[in-house]
Amino acid sequence: MNKERLSTQHEPNNAKLIALALSSSLRTQRALFLTQLKSALQQLQKTQQNFVLLLIKIDNMADVEQNFGSELSNKLISIIRHHLQSLTSSNDCLVNLQGDEFALLKTDIVDADSAIRLAKEIQSQFRFSFQVNNYKILCSSSIGISLQQDPHTVSQVLKDADIALKNAQQQGLGQYHLSTASPVLAENTVAIQQQEKLTRAIINNDILPYYQPIIQLNSNQLVGFEVIAHWQEEHQEDSFISLAERTDIIITLDLHIMYQACLQLKRWHDSHVNNKQIMLAMNLSVKHLILEGAVEHLIFIIQQQQIPPHRLVFEFREHEFMAHNKFVIRALKKLRHIGVQVGLDDFCTGFSSLNAFFQYPIDFVKIDRSFTNRMLMSKKDLSLIRVIRDISHDMGFKVIVEGIDTQQQHAKLVELGCEFGQGNYIAQPMDYTQVDRLLEL
Repeated sequence: MNKERLSTQHEPNNAKLIALALSSSLRTQRALFLTQLKSALQQLQKTQQNFVLLLIKIDNMADVEQNFGSELSNKLISIIRHHLQSLTSSNDCLVNLQGDEFALLKTDIVDADSAIRLAKEIQSQFRFSFQVNNYKILCSSSIGISLQQDPHTVSQVLKDADIALKNAQQQGLGQYHLSTASPVLAENTVAIQQQEKLTRAIINNDILPYYQPIIQLNSNQLVGFEVIAHWQEEHQEDSFISLAERTDIIITLDLHIMYQACLQLKRWHDSHVNNKQIMLAMNLSVKHLILEGAVEHLIFIIQQQQIPPHRLVFEFREHEFMAHNKFVIRALKKLRHIGVQVGLDDFCTGFSSLNAFFQYPIDFVKIDRSFTNRMLMSKKDLSLIRVIRDISHDMGFKVIVEGIDTQQQHAKLVELGCEFGQGNYIAQPMDYTQVDRLLEL
């Protein structure tokens, strides 16, 4: 008898043992969770003690598993569970329902405000990257919140939380949704459908960065591009940007466009020594400056893509600065510390423009297109452009004029001594293949 063969035949496969152990553990957790949920419902019926059930879905776990493998993704899930556990008390029940989905049952949450605060606290755990082996991995979470104030069955509670989770996912990555017994209004249904369509377009890569050339006005030399989100299906760019800005989908959209644009910039820099001077200007939501960990996310992408930070200009709208003064200044300093340049977009369209010169750490001022459109017909607008030019030069800021649509506007701006400009007269926004051809000239 071949003892070696016999021992090999009966030796269990480690991977199968681990899978079986995990499967058994999940079944045990789910059984415990259902017991706790039944108990909470019984207590609600007896004493009217409210409770909340949160379903927490890790948004991009499939991508993690595809890129790094199942072993690392399992480690990541364990790390995330540890972070979630730190937010629970001894009376709470946290279970891993399936690979990338957790359930948290809390009986000390009695109102909607407290439930939402808890969801935000959970999502704050995802603001920074998770260290797994030698990798830093960024994730976000979608959360469905079911606040139970009236007796229901177990299946009704689970269905309620599941619907809330789906609604959160329809709003974009990293969102939460609190379930409500109120009927959904028709206009809300349309809004949800629009948000779902936009989110799906981002996931499917239907929204791509387009690039509008920025030139040195007196020499017509190309210095860089403004990055513009382009969705072929939507003829009005402003419509889907406005929709994104009304929700936190704008964060996902900005990061999606920024990531792809940085990949292209790295490729252009590496293709020819003359291209290393090219810069990219990107208009970002001020939410990147005020949400905890969001500016670190921007810095992480820059470092991950190995982009020279001084070749990036992050533009923020002037009026958005004013509403979040303290947070904005702190975040801008972090960006400028690593070398990123900061631009003040739509300048002079707000109410505190001159204050912005002194308050905020900026490098560029972008004159809004409305002044460019009127300057040949309005002495006031022409004078204002001169004033902005003079103050900017005195304070060391560079000026970009947007909306240059005619040769006459271009000539007048050169005469005024404005440095940089962009607009349809110079070149319309183009995709990366057109930029490739432009750089070959």
